[in-house]
Amino acid sequence: MAGESETPGMVLFSTLKKQGAMSYKMTASLVLSGRPLPDGRSPLSRIDDRTWLSRYVVNAPAGTAQPHFFNDFSLSALRIVARLKSPRGKGMTAEEVLTLVTQTAAPAMEQALVAARQDVGPYRNQMSRLLSATDLTVDEQAEAAMVLFLTAGCTADVRRAVEETSSFMRNVHGGGLATPAFALAPQKEVPRRGEVSTSLGLLRLVNGYVSGAPQWIAPETGAEIGAFVYGDGAITDVGEDVSGQHARVWCEEGSWFVEGLDSTHGTLVISAADGVQKVVEPPRSARADFQAQPVEIFPGDQLLLGQSTVFLVLENGPQA
Repeated sequence: MAGESETPGMVLFSTLKKQGAMSYKMTASLVLSGRPLPDGRSPLSRIDDRTWLSRYVVNAPAGTAQPHFFNDFSLSALRIVARLKSPRGKGMTAEEVLTLVTQTAAPAMEQALVAARQDVGPYRNQMSRLLSATDLTVDEQAEAAMVLFLTAGCTADVRRAVEETSSFMRNVHGGGLATPAFALAPQKEVPRRGEVSTSLGLLRLVNGYVSGAPQWIAPETGAEIGAFVYGDGAITDVGEDVSGQHARVWCEEGSWFVEGLDSTHGTLVISAADGVQKVVEPPRSARADFQAQPVEIFPGDQLLLGQSTVFLVLENGPQA
């Protein structure tokens, strides 16, 4: 199918061309740097060279476009938004720009990032939080979403895109994206299933029902859970009130533990043995006198992050 082999860069340029009436040359003029390369010519000076632009920017293999080819991504994103909204451009409203990035182009960009071996979870979570940020105007949401979309397209690097967007929010709008409040009823306790096994699995429950497949954690590496965590074993399938780096799970001498990472809304363990709730980390607003201690977890326990995200702890990881 067309689009299956698209890179994030192709998605970026084709989206702005098809939906924003911006030619490849126009987009390149807004994102490429005017700083000279070793040969004395700048990337911006090459935008009339279709072969160079196609080979090294638009159709470059994912992640191979040189970082020094580009302007500051935040500045370029603001310029693109201004162009899309201009009467000389598409004349789009802020709502239409936001829809373009977060809905129209989202499936293709996420598919391209996955093909580039990126964990799309942090990208999706960042975009979701932008949409739910009630303290931002639609114009501010559209600008931040474009920073995320543009950086991902130019770098094929989800970590860089999320960090760039977070930096933009701090520098331009005076703060990061707050972890939004959310509430679900606590899940029913689950009977104990046995002693801790070599590998540990976390199975997400949504409204009491299983959501997706278990996410297995190797004892050698452990795992971080959060909206914006990265690396092997990172778990990003979380609700909107879960912090960027929320909790860490690890194994020590055959026992498994969880600890908080200074999350906004806190973490609980619900014991499968007796239903007792063990506080791993209370909400930040109630943490003044709390002394954090790792909490041991067992198969059958439930891990509650904030009020939105419940994981059932499983034993017996997948067999090799």
